[in-house]
Amino acid sequence: MADMLMEHQRVLVIEDEYVVAEAIERTLRRAGATVLGPVPSVDQAMALLDQGGRIDGAVLDINLGEQKVYPVVDRLLARGVRCVFATGNDIADVPSNYKEIVRLEKPVKASSIIDALKKIDTTADGAVAKVSQHTSFLQLREQLIVQIAVADGIHEPLLAARLYEAVNAIDQFLNC
Repeated sequence: MADMLMEHQRVLVIEDEYVVAEAIERTLRRAGATVLGPVPSVDQAMALLDQGGRIDGAVLDINLGEQKVYPVVDRLLARGVRCVFATGNDIADVPSNYKEIVRLEKPVKASSIIDALKKIDTTADGAVAKVSQHTSFLQLREQLIVQIAVADGIHEPLLAARLYEAVNAIDQFLNC
């Protein structure tokens, strides 16, 4: 995991078993991800979603005490977030509208979590995955910063200002 496979990824962890949540969090951090949570309940997950901010993926237990995680999954899917179930639930117990979500059976291997989150998603029109898009914007941002230094070096403040505007636009997009 030392190669930072999940660098720049923000992953929400919803798990009510402390030891399992800690293991998932550790796995994701070792891979370079920023972990949101872990949170142990639907209410806490909803509160975290209400705060806004970018979420690139989510690892979710289906059973959270007496509640099911499905209301949270619905909100995440509506935002285009890649979800992975890490659960002891049998596939037959998962409602049909969630059958396409990757289901990892507990105990979950660390590599399985990373693999499931890193799979390339495509939209109906075949667009590049959100992960790839995010990486592309980060690369473009870095190139713009280099060009700002060049513009400053040749005393072109108007060009530098326009490039700063582009960097700010990318920052706003990435933080939605």
